[in-house]
Formats: sequence, C-alpha cells, structure tokens
Amino acid sequence: MRIVGLCRFSLVGRGDWKGTRGLTPAEFQAVAKDRARMLFDARRMEARLATFEQLTLASIKAQTEPDFTFVVLASSLMPEVYQDRLEALCARVPQVVLRYFPALPTVRAQELAFEELRIRFRGTLQFRLDDDDCVCADYIQALRTHVLPRLQNDDIFAVSLPGVIFSVLHGPEAKVYNWPVKFFSAGTALHHPRRSIFRFGHYALPQRFPHMILPGGMALVTHDGTNDTDLPSEKRVRRRGMTGMTEAEVRTAKERFFPFLSEAGAELAGLARARVEAA
Repeated sequence: MRIVGLCRFSLVGRGDWKGTRGLTPAEFQAVAKDRARMLFDARRMEARLATFEQLTLASIKAQTEPDFTFVVLASSLMPEVYQDRLEALCARVPQVVLRYFPALPTVRAQELAFEELRIRFRGTLQFRLDDDDCVCADYIQALRTHVLPRLQNDDIFAVSLPGVIFSVLHGPEAKVYNWPVKFFSAGTALHHPRRSIFRFGHYALPQRFPHMILPGGMALVTHDGTNDTDLPSEKRVRRRGMTGMTEAEVRTAKERFFPFLSEAGAELAGLARARVEAA
C-alpha cells in the first residue's frame, strides 16, 4: 500500500471550484480562459508561489516518514516564467512529481498522471493538500502507522485529521483560529480502488464511507481572501465552533505541529502577525 498526495497548483481544471459546477463541457471551455487570466494574475502567482514554497513544500520536505509521492497538477496554460519557477521549487523535494495539463477536469488530470507514473488507485491511499496549506510533520507517519495496516486493496476508507489551525489573514475576523473541523480538504485522505479523491466532496466522505479520525496532528490552513470559499463572518465563526487562539497557543501549535516553518513561512501563514486573543 502506497501513499500519494495531490496538489492542484493553479490548475485550470474542473474540480470543486464553484464556478464550474453544473456546466456542460462546452460551457466549461468558454469560462476556462477567464479562469486562466484570474489564476495567472501576477500578484496572485507571486503569492501562491510563496505559500507553495514556504508552507506546502516545507511540510512535504519535513515529513518524518519519507516514503510517499506528492503529485502536483499544474496548467500548461501557465506563463513560462512561472512554470520555470514552479519547476525549480518542485525539484528541491525528492517526493514531488510535477505534471502539466491543458484545461480539463481535475479528476482526468490525476488519472493521466497516475497512468504515466504507473500508480494504481487500488493499493494507494490518496491525500489532498492545497498550495497555500500544510500538514503537520508527522502526517505521513500517522497514515502509515494508523491507517495502512487496516486496509485491503478493495477497501473504501476515508481519513481525517482531528482539526485545523485556520488563519484568516484579512477582513474583520482576521485571526488565528483553532477549528475542530473534520474532513476539511487539507490532509483528508481516501483509499478507493477505482476513483479519485476529487470525485467526492470532502465533507461528505464520512457520510458515504467507513472512516476514521487520526489520533493526533493538525493541518494549517490559510485564507487570504482569494480562496474559493468566502471569508468567515462573525456569525459563521461562532457556528463553526472556531475559537481564537492566544499568542501562547499559536506558539505551542507551531512548535508541536509545524516546526519546519521559517520566519517567512510563519509570516505568510499569519502566525507572526495575525491578531490573536488576549492571553
């Protein structure tokens, strides 16, 4: 049983992006060019390359268990200058495999990558991670220890971290939150003998399949206002059970789960500057 992570880096694809829901293939192609212009905006690309390097890849490189593969799905429509920089970043981490695709569904991009790399869905535990998030340094070790021994090749089984550190970087609710949410996209894993993890809404996985919550660990999720989900309102923060973290709590979480973060990474993640609750 192998472990394979998946990251969409500015992929002009049809996944769980809200703007493509319900569109026919022809309608999707019509909006793909507008989507590409938004994704490859210079300011956005600089921000995403920074978070991908300082957060996502930093956590992949720091894993205590190195036996896994991390497949980055990117767009061949990306300007060459950004492709060059992305390739240079990925080349620094042995587990990373970067592949480019034209505008097509995310699931199909993954299938093509798996075919080329000879990765079979049967016998592979897939996990998701976005290009502005990261997982704790012992995440892969936890999957190998607590999940792989219980799986057979034809099992369907979903896995979640017990919660996330959710860092809102802008807006009236800008703060670092402890959010005990299960099956958030960052670090959600699935073993399915035939299908991609992107075929299923991550929140729906525990309703559809046998599942477990890992006994420890956290993901770090950032929200800078450009994400596909809206910035949380005060009402939404309360409804979700998100609690603002004190400076001491942020420091403890960083040391326990994300010791690999550089000063630049902590700054990008809001752990060095976002408002926190009074101690």
